[in-house]
Amino acid sequence: MPEIFRKSFEVRWDDVDLNGHLRSTRYLDYAATARLSFLAGAGWDVRVLQKEGFAAVLLSEEVSYLREVFLAERVNVACQVVGLSADGARWRIQHSVSRENGEEAAVVRSLGAWIDVRTRKITAPPRGLQAVLEAARSLDCEVIGTRA
Repeated sequence: MPEIFRKSFEVRWDDVDLNGHLRSTRYLDYAATARLSFLAGAGWDVRVLQKEGFAAVLLSEEVSYLREVFLAERVNVACQVVGLSADGARWRIQHSVSRENGEEAAVVRSLGAWIDVRTRKITAPPRGLQAVLEAARSLDCEVIGTRA
């Protein structure tokens, strides 16, 4: 069974727009924070990545908004790897943002890659990091090509 990482957020006053809805950019912020927390929880925090000479870069992101989220609500973000290249250099992570009552409010799909910070080129991650991504693959995880 694949691992699904979850992180909870409380919607603060500065997270909402003039309509009292969660701002569109916050969905991306919550997804990024959840993604980094997932890696850190698996032993790959920013300091470890820097020491190994690797960094994540985003290639694209898309958001599908499904339900409204309001001030002072609690949302949960579930992260799962839904795409991975054979060498692990490229990845797609889906973030499901759910309201307190369990209703899915949005889906954020992030396409990214690992770069070697010295060469500034996309490259396969260290084996331990690739193993973390493999363990979080969804059952229907797609194989991403080198130009995904």
